[in-house]
Amino acid sequence: MEVDANILRWFIPRIGFAVYLPVAEEAAISALKRSLGALNTHLASNTYLVGHSVTLADIIMTCNLVMGFTRIMTKSFTSEFPHVERYFWTMVNQPNFSKILGDVKQADSIPPVQSAKKPVQAKEPAKSRTKDEPKKEAKKDVPKPKAEEPVEEEEAPKPKPKNPLDLLPPSKMILDEWKRLYSNTKSNFREVAIKGFWDMYDPEGYSLWFCDYKYNDENTVSFVTLNKVSGFLQRMDLARKYAFGKMLIIGSEPPFKVKGLWLFRGKEIPQFVMDECYDMELYDWTKVDVSDEVQKERVNQMIEDHEPFEGEALLDAKCFK
Repeated sequence: MEVDANILRWFIPRIGFAVYLPVAEEAAISALKRSLGALNTHLASNTYLVGHSVTLADIIMTCNLVMGFTRIMTKSFTSEFPHVERYFWTMVNQPNFSKILGDVKQADSIPPVQSAKKPVQAKEPAKSRTKDEPKKEAKKDVPKPKAEEPVEEEEAPKPKPKNPLDLLPPSKMILDEWKRLYSNTKSNFREVAIKGFWDMYDPEGYSLWFCDYKYNDENTVSFVTLNKVSGFLQRMDLARKYAFGKMLIIGSEPPFKVKGLWLFRGKEIPQFVMDECYDMELYDWTKVDVSDEVQKERVNQMIEDHEPFEGEALLDAKCFK
């Protein structure tokens, strides 16, 4: 599909390492869009390029896409290919990819065109003296005493700015205690874990939210839907210290519904989560009214993976803790 070749044909002339020709750039962009379009069509019904897990093909394709996403392909460009976007961000957030690629950020703008770099011309060799030319006596430089340079004091490293959630007033709810209770309760879940949750819950320091996936009609393949939710939970890792979540994949046949329950530190969804995790905009978010017994019971059922849920079977349930 020549994805990497067309990215380079677009990018290299813009940074001055090749002659920039608008016609050639237009051809490269057009070819790149055709390649990404074909890839997007394939990924519409496949999580990975081949099979049901990461293979060498995915490693190569991700490495080919990295330069494009980070250097020249802005969000406005890649939004035409939503399945490629989903695939790329799923790949680069896999632990083994993150170890090598680090924190991947998408390009904010296309680099401006720079003039092509000219090769450095070699200096002409100095003309050799003729034998008849008298040698000039080299002037002896009298060494000047060096002035003592003032010793610059090293600046102390600036403290890392605190997360705004760490500056909130202390809460009676200790999130790690709830996560331990949830994980360790193996029987009498309602009487132990659910009751313990409401005993701990602090509406002044935490908030509960329902989320509903906006595009459930697209969830026609079970493993693709499950991988979509798993990718979302991986990308939520940045909020692990401040959140707990349950995601339910609902239905015995497609299209499958995806619904979730999230507990966040603070009275609103943290802004850094909204900014950093692009999956957030794929869901409708509704704050739970804990004074409403119907909503409170729905929270209970989602925490305990109650089945049937709202009259339907559960395909799977995933926990973020």
